[in-house]
Amino acid sequence: MGKLIFALIVFVLGLGASRALASMAAAPSGPWQRAARGLHLASRAAFAVGVVLPALIVLLSTFKVIPAGHVGVATLFGQVQPKPLQEGLNFINPLLDVAQMSTQVQRRTGRYDAASKDLQAVHVEMVLNYRLIPERAPDVYQKIGVNYESVIIDPAAQEVLKANTALHNAAEILQKRQIIKSDVQKDVTTWLVKYGVEMKEAALANIRFDPAYEKAIEAKQIEEQKAEQKRYELIQAQRQAEIVAADAKGVADALRIKGEAEASYNARVSSSLTPVLIQQQYLARWDGRLPQYTLGGNVVPFIQIPGGAAGESPRLPNR
Repeated sequence: MGKLIFALIVFVLGLGASRALASMAAAPSGPWQRAARGLHLASRAAFAVGVVLPALIVLLSTFKVIPAGHVGVATLFGQVQPKPLQEGLNFINPLLDVAQMSTQVQRRTGRYDAASKDLQAVHVEMVLNYRLIPERAPDVYQKIGVNYESVIIDPAAQEVLKANTALHNAAEILQKRQIIKSDVQKDVTTWLVKYGVEMKEAALANIRFDPAYEKAIEAKQIEEQKAEQKRYELIQAQRQAEIVAADAKGVADALRIKGEAEASYNARVSSSLTPVLIQQQYLARWDGRLPQYTLGGNVVPFIQIPGGAAGESPRLPNR
């Protein structure tokens, strides 16, 4: 609309200037008589500018190029047209005003304050990825405006976050972070779609508590770590004691088994030894030589040879 008003002003001024210059050139007498020819040329030039330039402005106003990732919302004398202009070249009524709105995925980061179920303050930095639904752009433009992010997204994120953190104690919030994130994303999506905005992703970038509570959590974690370390050391000591006991038991069992085996072997050997077997073993190892003893003088003692048959006379050793 602004271009058409400018074109109308140029047209009026051009025609006015053309007529004024023509009147001055047509005057029968006066100071302009000598410059009549120049005035005629100036009058024609003013007329051309006043007609051609507005015509070009009107002609160009019938074309509107919408860049990629955007839609155009057209208004006629302030009335929003229900159908948005799609990206690319559009032929429109030159009287329309067109506002461009992005339909690309936008990123918005905000810091929000909430409270847990046990009334601990929770400070959350949330990142929201969203986009304007193209078909709903005229409705959003008419009812909310082009700065719809601060009007509907921030309040929605704040209220949904408060509602979800109030369901959990402060100690559970960090442990159930993924569950809270999923619930927040689902609720924010339901909230925003009513206003023509599509939620793509919601992320809880950072969750903090008041400094006093954070120090208490840190102290508790330190104590839990110490207790866990003591428990680990106790388990290791018990395992080491079990290993030592198992080794000692193994040695004792080995010695016992060895002793039992030796006793069993000795018992079997003892039970199998007879006088005849002993004599046979003795003779098997005898080399045939008799021991010689000097008793004094020429006395030669009689020696009983082991292994002789029953009733067999003893043999005298060779002198």
